[in-house]
Amino acid sequence: MSSSRERSSHNRVKTAVLDTSALLAKIYRFIPRHEIKLYTTPGAIGEVKDQENKQALEEALDLGLLEVRTPEKGFVEQALKHASMIGEVSKLSKTDIEVAALAIELKESGGTLVFTDDYSLQNLLLHMRIGFKPLKTTGISERRAYLERCPVCGYVPGEPGESKCPLCGSEIKRFKASSARQ
Repeated sequence: MSSSRERSSHNRVKTAVLDTSALLAKIYRFIPRHEIKLYTTPGAIGEVKDQENKQALEEALDLGLLEVRTPEKGFVEQALKHASMIGEVSKLSKTDIEVAALAIELKESGGTLVFTDDYSLQNLLLHMRIGFKPLKTTGISERRAYLERCPVCGYVPGEPGESKCPLCGSEIKRFKASSARQ
């Protein structure tokens, strides 16, 4: 059964972005390329480590089932800014930001959908009003916002995956924000 976040954009979706979990699930084999153009990012490709999946991915690229595209810098900055606003920076990887940035870029030329099982990436996409489709999880259904900071010195993370404070070495903590229903 499709959810409202999928249904609302399904009729206009012309492109989809695959994160690493979608590449590992080989979702590109099941989506007719004449219906939806599939993209992924260099970071997602780089996270595919095992030989079986690397080989399947190379074949998919050779057959034109999906295209690797680097998002423009301005879209990466936009995704990072959104992630910072909702307190997801420390939970997202650089690849997650790259995937979100490419989704923003593709959204400008029509509807796009992101295939991902990553809850923090799904939260970011919900906040940015970009549709997503989970593969092996139920996915999230409501937006959440957090405050991220070092409990010792107050440093706020600015880099994806940043879990330790660069100033004092303490663990970055996340607190549920009271304004989570933005």
